[in-house]
Amino acid sequence: MDGFSIREARRNDLTAIGELWYELMSLHRRLDSRFHCAQQDIPEYTRHTYRMMKTRDARVLVVEWEKTGEVVGYLIGELQPRVYGAVRGVYGFVSDVFISEEYRRHGVGHTLFAEIKRWFVLRGATSVQLYASVANTESQAFWKAMGLEPYLTLLHLDL
Repeated sequence: MDGFSIREARRNDLTAIGELWYELMSLHRRLDSRFHCAQQDIPEYTRHTYRMMKTRDARVLVVEWEKTGEVVGYLIGELQPRVYGAVRGVYGFVSDVFISEEYRRHGVGHTLFAEIKRWFVLRGATSVQLYASVANTESQAFWKAMGLEPYLTLLHLDL
């Protein structure tokens, strides 16, 4: 992971995070037409991200390329209570994670996920959950390598 650092997101990172989110959603749109994204959605997403930065039950991390100071990836993790169903208590939910394509395969994703897992454990979470697009085979392979396995499957029907 040489050349990268992981840190808490700051307010001045929101523009970069919004652009990375749009890059992620555009990738998903190319893989599956059911995903929608538009440039005009970025401000609402960055407002959501800022709200996540301010709550104590969420953590927004960024990956910074040390040579330039550019934010090249990010992750949003939240603590979620569950009082019913199979997963009881608090679990960690990774709602968003993305690293720009040219910065992948340097161990950044592994380190980013390890950091959010550590925080989840410190905050009392007993498991981690996330959604991963079935059409995104690279994402599927990454999460499998991180030790995640299928638990529930979200099914879909267009009406």
